[in-house]
Amino acid sequence: MRLQIIGTAAALALSACGGGGGGGGGGTSNPAAQTGLVVTSEADSILHLDQLRAAGFRGDGVRVGVISTGVVNLASYQTAGLVPAGIYITQNMPGTLDEGSWMLELVHQHAPDAVLGFCDGIDVDFNACIKDLGSNFHADIIVDDILFSGQFYPDATADTVAQLEAANDRLVFIHLSGNEQQGGYWQGPFAATSGSIAGSQATLLDFGIASGGAGDTFNSITVPAAERLRLILNWNDPPHDPANRALSAYLLDANSQVLTQASSQSDPTLLLDYSNTTGAAQVVRLAVTLNSGSAQGLVVQVTEGSSTCNIECQPLAYSSAGLAGGTIGDIPDALVVGATFAMSPHMLETWSNRGPFRVDFQATADAASPDGFDYTRLAAPLKIAKPDLVSPDCVTTPFSDGKTLVNNQFCGTSAAVPSIAGAAALLESAGFNRAQVLKSLRSTAVPLGAAAWDPGYGFGLADALAALHSGGN
Repeated sequence: MRLQIIGTAAALALSACGGGGGGGGGGTSNPAAQTGLVVTSEADSILHLDQLRAAGFRGDGVRVGVISTGVVNLASYQTAGLVPAGIYITQNMPGTLDEGSWMLELVHQHAPDAVLGFCDGIDVDFNACIKDLGSNFHADIIVDDILFSGQFYPDATADTVAQLEAANDRLVFIHLSGNEQQGGYWQGPFAATSGSIAGSQATLLDFGIASGGAGDTFNSITVPAAERLRLILNWNDPPHDPANRALSAYLLDANSQVLTQASSQSDPTLLLDYSNTTGAAQVVRLAVTLNSGSAQGLVVQVTEGSSTCNIECQPLAYSSAGLAGGTIGDIPDALVVGATFAMSPHMLETWSNRGPFRVDFQATADAASPDGFDYTRLAAPLKIAKPDLVSPDCVTTPFSDGKTLVNNQFCGTSAAVPSIAGAAALLESAGFNRAQVLKSLRSTAVPLGAAAWDPGYGFGLADALAALHSGGN
């Protein structure tokens, strides 16, 4: 998983990359002219997308924009007939990676008559991608796999999506749940205790008490040799407010020597960046101090970035749920998608982020503000019920090195979102608008959790055929 600072230091994005491995599978698509390969995502039949196509709904008249980490080998997939020619690319920037190609392959399998567009969400600002695909490509569906680290206030993207929705009643925004559940995320109250850090007395966050256990002022993590650890800390104060509480974060070695540190106040976000050059795996310890202000009501979250958290994370000693969808998960109309096994009974993937996602502020547009918004603290935090749906990952997808195409398994929640984008495209080609797509997919999903909405499964496994038969009502 790669970490990228987008815009200000407060906006930190994680690209949720998929994995490899041998693959086989079922499903339907047109044969690849050059290699004989076909895109055979198992999700196609599991979500009954093949039955919608058999009924004549193939995505015609629908435009699907994909935001991911690059389409560097796109030409090889086009030559093989796995994606169409003439795909719209924002600013003609294909990026340096290829995950966007895999997503485009899958969307094309599910909705072969849809028009496709792409924006590189790493080299182009994410919000700019949304604007370009919505306003210039005229997307009806935007699907992405860029996970933003947790923050407690709405992202600017929410306002952009709302404006695009007002102009297009078919626009559906689809977002991944993320892959940090195996120890890559922690959220909890600032349980204050006195101690010493870097030779000075300080008010420390007790991770152990905050997690419901015995006292422990460190959150340890093992960094493999030659690997780079990135930890993003956020707390529930608003952006650009000089009255915020001031916090510092430290990474220490086994001898309590400071490896790196960061401090902030007006911006409630810190980034710790450390590379292990010791030649062996190294246990490092995260410590957080409160430098000014009260600990009352203070909540902190820690998100692990690349390269130590790419589906399988180097686990924090203390971790929790709550990152489903990241900051983008708070967009009311977004379909946030988790990942399940392709094989029945479709158990939730261990890496698929759980919800709900916490929001402490509402945002109001203000052109005079540093980031264009003013923030008002809510009377009580909102717990956003995300994810909405689940879909299979580790699906069979041709990968290219620019010369040769080989069937592989595409894993992670990045691999789950294209099938939901495909389902939305098929439903829109059947005449559904946004409200009908959202209602039908949520209300007809097959429940897999213990309640109507589950923190891991959302409303359940999507069923495009049942959604179609519901008529969107």
